[in-house]
Amino acid sequence: MVVAYVPDTELSVDEINLAQLGFWLRDDVDGALAKLRRERPIAWHEHPDCGKGFWSVTRYADIAAISVDTATFSNRWSIRVNHDPEMGLTRPGSSSIIEMDPPQHTKYRKLVSRGFTPRRIGLVEDHIRARARALVDSVASKGSCEFVTEIAARLPLEVICDLVGVPSQDHDYIFKLSSESFGEYDPEVGVTPEQGSAAAQELKAYGCALAEERRRNPKDDLITLLVEAEVDGHRLTQEEIGGFFSLLLAAGSETTRSAISHGLVAFSRFPEQKRLFLEDCSAWAPYAAEEILRWATPILHMRRTVTREVDFGGVRMREGDKVAMWYISANRDESVFPDPYRFDITRDPNRHGAFGTGGPHFCLGHNLARREIAVLFEELFRLLPDIEAVGEPVKLRSNQFHGIKRLHAVFTPVR
Repeated sequence: MVVAYVPDTELSVDEINLAQLGFWLRDDVDGALAKLRRERPIAWHEHPDCGKGFWSVTRYADIAAISVDTATFSNRWSIRVNHDPEMGLTRPGSSSIIEMDPPQHTKYRKLVSRGFTPRRIGLVEDHIRARARALVDSVASKGSCEFVTEIAARLPLEVICDLVGVPSQDHDYIFKLSSESFGEYDPEVGVTPEQGSAAAQELKAYGCALAEERRRNPKDDLITLLVEAEVDGHRLTQEEIGGFFSLLLAAGSETTRSAISHGLVAFSRFPEQKRLFLEDCSAWAPYAAEEILRWATPILHMRRTVTREVDFGGVRMREGDKVAMWYISANRDESVFPDPYRFDITRDPNRHGAFGTGGPHFCLGHNLARREIAVLFEELFRLLPDIEAVGEPVKLRSNQFHGIKRLHAVFTPVR
């Protein structure tokens, strides 16, 4: 009988602090989260890295309950636990649907939702595949590559830029701004929180400028859709369009980049799953994409803010308290996922929370992300079937983004 792996940690439950950015670079994160789920599923954590303290919620069922109760747990005061407006630990208002609650959120979400329907993604799948194949071809003769920057980061960036309407000559510039806005707490990235905020604002400004150009010269892209859209009889403001733009570009590139990077690590550590995938790439690709998303969980947490005093999960939460929903823990919850520490592309059903656990803020771009991941690994393994990650991935220092900065990959060169 195969015994399921159970992670461990030397930390006591009182020593586990999810607010400490350094915690997320540890090797025993899975063990610590498992201990929290068992012993303190809703824990209070505070640390200077995150300003005021917050509630950490680690069980799938609790996170799902919070996700649908937008009246009690609001998005309006930021989606990151690091941000406290009264302490200066926040970005300028994003004017983004991700920081709105229903019914306002619902109205604005409808504006761009038709750009991400299964039918729309089906129409661009050939384009996604061509992009993926070109990226794999570009490294095939080398025998090795830096997988994150040469493949994982490039595909989602190029695809979302094309969909939104960013010219190809500006892709590298958008990549730089997006990386800086996500890497603001990693010293190696060399960006302070203030510079990260500035990069986010610069990304918005680019979106506003692109929207102004589309007012004069409309095209078949998402930025034109936003320029021409109306909410309650009114056109979107430049600020609102900029917020939409920065959300679409950042969320549409960075998260899928992380999923693809973690996916190669998983296939390298579980070679029997790779052998299964190679037996029929097209058939297994959709299932593999779901398991990669569960395994990677590109967004570690999303934050909500309590709008009224409430008893939840055995604790008393006060109005204004921050609450972190740890999706990375929900996706390892033993009550939902049998043998959760095994990467298993046959896992079905796979009710992972990588896109959220229900509610109105379920990821708008989930159809696009799924297809990008599935197509990329189909094309990657067809041309480079023996590719594998070597060495340890270099993690991003962050408590929100499950990023990998560098990942060395080797394979037999294709001449």
